[in-house]
Amino acid sequence: MRYKQVTYRYIEGSQHRLEQHYRRLLHDALRQGQSSLVQSSTTWRPLADILESPQRMLVKVELAGVQEDEIEVTLYQDALVVSGVRRNASEYQESLCYHEAQIRYGPFRLEVFIPYPVNRDAVTARYECGFLWVDIPKQQIEQKPLPSDMPDE
Repeated sequence: MRYKQVTYRYIEGSQHRLEQHYRRLLHDALRQGQSSLVQSSTTWRPLADILESPQRMLVKVELAGVQEDEIEVTLYQDALVVSGVRRNASEYQESLCYHEAQIRYGPFRLEVFIPYPVNRDAVTARYECGFLWVDIPKQQIEQKPLPSDMPDE
């Protein structure tokens, strides 16, 4: 967003003109911001809940409005990466101005560190009602008996 620096003199009796000037500046700033929002290319991070139990990790990602075929889920050795694009389906019209712009559009990326071995064959993902759930079962490590637990020979 570009900002303008304006110097003005306040003249007695011109408060209405001054208010119009401020409205015009605000309108121009919002229009510039609107065009950058619509054509956004900045990667954003979606909201996520990351839960863990002794048996698994569950990652729940909020992706309302994202088409399922726009989501990519990648499991690395020590991380889960969810990426994709949320497209603005509404048609952009120059005569419209945003009053608020809280929904992020464009490319997104979520990285979740996994600090333990996982059972890669049992990992599942499902997308339903705008939420992506990725269930990551932990690899069960067999407990070797301690030397003190060994029977005497």
